[in-house]
Amino acid sequence: MNRNEFMEKLERLLTGIPVDEREAALQYYTDYFEDAGEEHEAEVISELGSPEKVAATIKADLKGGSSENGEFTENGYSDSRFEKKENPATRENTYKKAEGGYSYRSTSGNESYGGSSYTDYDDGSERPRTSKTLKIILVILICLVVIPFAFPVLIGIAALIIGIVCAAFGLFAGLVVGSVALMLSGIVVFVFGLAKLLIALPTALLTCGSGLIIFVLGLIATVATVRLCMVIYPAMCRIIVNICRWPFHRRVVS
Repeated sequence: MNRNEFMEKLERLLTGIPVDEREAALQYYTDYFEDAGEEHEAEVISELGSPEKVAATIKADLKGGSSENGEFTENGYSDSRFEKKENPATRENTYKKAEGGYSYRSTSGNESYGGSSYTDYDDGSERPRTSKTLKIILVILICLVVIPFAFPVLIGIAALIIGIVCAAFGLFAGLVVGSVALMLSGIVVFVFGLAKLLIALPTALLTCGSGLIIFVLGLIATVATVRLCMVIYPAMCRIIVNICRWPFHRRVVS
C-alpha cells in the first residue's frame, strides 16, 4: 500500500464524522507524509498501522472515548504515538483533539485553517525573554533624553494657556468696567447740565439730555456685559477644571 491508497481508504473510512473534523484529520496525515518524504512512505505507513486502525482511533476520540495509545488530559486529547516522532525530516508533530477540531503543531512553520490551529515550537530551546530591568533602564534613558526638551515646551504651553485665560477674564471684566464708567459719565453730564439750568437754559437742556442718553446706554451695556460674564466665566471655569482633570481621568480609566 502506498500513500495515495492509504489516504483514499482513510478518507472513505472517515465519511461518517463531521466534515471539518475529517478535513482536519486528513490534512494532518497528508502533512505527515509530506514531512517524511516519498522515500519514507513505507516506514510511515508501517508506523501508523492500517487505515482502519487510524480511522477507529479518530472516531473513538470524537465519541469521547479513548484508545490504547491516547488519553484525555487537562490540555485536551493526547496520543502518545504522535506526541514526538523522530523521522528523516527531523520534524516533530503533535495532533490532538481540541475545542472546535484538531490542532496540528509543528516545529517548522505556523499555519492555521478552519477550526484547527498550527503553532510553532522550538526543539527544546527556550523562547527569548525580555528583561524587565532592561525595559526600565530604557524608559529611564528615554526620559532623561526627552525631559530637557519637553520641559521648556510644557512650560511654554502652560504659560500660553494661562495668558489666554487671563486675557479672556480681563477682556470681559474690562467690558463691565467700561459699561459702568459710561453710565457714571452720563450721570456726571446730567448733573453738569442741571448746574447750567439757570444760566443757559438751552445748553442746560441739551447737556441734561445728552447725559441721560449716555446714562441709559451705559446702563444697558452694564446689564448686558454682566449677564455675559455670568455665562462666560462659569463656562471658562468648567473648561479649565476639565483640562486639569483630563490626565488623571485618563489614568484612572486606563
